[in-house]
Amino acid sequence: MSVLNRKIIPYFKSKRANVFALFILIAVLFSLLTKLSRDYTQTFLFNINALNVPEDMVVIKDSTNVIRITLTTYGFKHIKYYFSSPTIDIDFKNLDKTPTHFNWIEKRELSNVINQFDPNVKIENINPDTLRFRYDRNTVKKVPLVLNSDIKFLSGFDLTETFNLVPDSIKVIGPKILTDSISEIFTELLLLENINSNILTNVKLKLPKKDQDLKYSHESIEVSGAVEKFTEGTIDVPINVINVPNGIQVKYYPKVVPVIYYTSLSNFNSISSASFIVECDYNTLNVQDSYLIPKIVQQPDLVKNSKLQVKRIEYIIVE
Repeated sequence: MSVLNRKIIPYFKSKRANVFALFILIAVLFSLLTKLSRDYTQTFLFNINALNVPEDMVVIKDSTNVIRITLTTYGFKHIKYYFSSPTIDIDFKNLDKTPTHFNWIEKRELSNVINQFDPNVKIENINPDTLRFRYDRNTVKKVPLVLNSDIKFLSGFDLTETFNLVPDSIKVIGPKILTDSISEIFTELLLLENINSNILTNVKLKLPKKDQDLKYSHESIEVSGAVEKFTEGTIDVPINVINVPNGIQVKYYPKVVPVIYYTSLSNFNSISSASFIVECDYNTLNVQDSYLIPKIVQQPDLVKNSKLQVKRIEYIIVE
C-alpha cells in the first residue's frame, strides 16, 4: 500500500495543480478581453507620409515632421498603434505654399485626417495644430571621388601610375541646401596586401545614408591600377644656376649631380639625363651661406620618385 500511495497521491495532486493553473489562465484571458473591449484614450506619435509633392521639389525631413494624435477607441484598436510605427498621409497638393514652406493647418485638413481612421475611432486632439514643412528645389551636382586605400605591394612591385576610378565622380541629386555642403565623396577603405599583379576591383562609396533627401547616381565604383616590377637607377644630371644678377659670375663644383630615381623595368631604358632638370636658385642665398642648394624641378612622368645624392654645391662669386 505504501508504494501505491507514493505513486497515486502525487498523480492526483499534479492533476489538481494543472486544473488550477488552467482556471487561472482562463481568468486572466477573460479579464484581458474585458479590458480590451473597453474604450481608452491615448496619445500616439504619427510619422508623416508625404503625398503628391511636386517632382521638382523635395520636402526636408526633420524632427518636426511628426504629429501627436489623441484617440479614443476600444483596447483592441490601440494595440496596433503600440506595436507599429503609425503614419498619417498628408496630400501636399492641398497645402498652402510660401517661398520656403508648405503649411498644414488642422482646421482645414481635419476631415482628411478623420477619414484615415475607422468610424469607431474618435480623434480627441491633434498637436501641433499647424505644421510647416521646409522644402527646396532639387539640384544635380557632380562630386569628385577620393579613393581611400591601404595597399601593400610585394618588395620591388608598385603602381606604374595612379589608380583609375570609373567613374571618377558621381551625381548627387537633392536639395541645394544639402548638395552645397558636399565637395567630395570618399570610398570605403580598399585594403590589399602582397600585391604583385594588376588591380581590378569594385569599392563601395561612403555615402551619407542618413540624408534620405539625397540620391546618388552610383553606390560603388571600379578601381583599377597597373602593377609592375620596379627598380632603382642613378644618372648624372647637369646643374643650372638661375637668377644670377648681371655683372656677377658664379663658379661652382660639381657641375653635375647624381639623381637616384625609381621606375618600372619597362621604362628603365627610357630615362636619360635630359629627363631631369636640377637647379640652384641664387635668390635663396644668404650672406653667410658658402654653398648652393640643388633641387630637382622637373622629372619625367615615368619616374615614381627621385632624390639627389648630393645636397650641397660649393661655389665662389667672381665679379
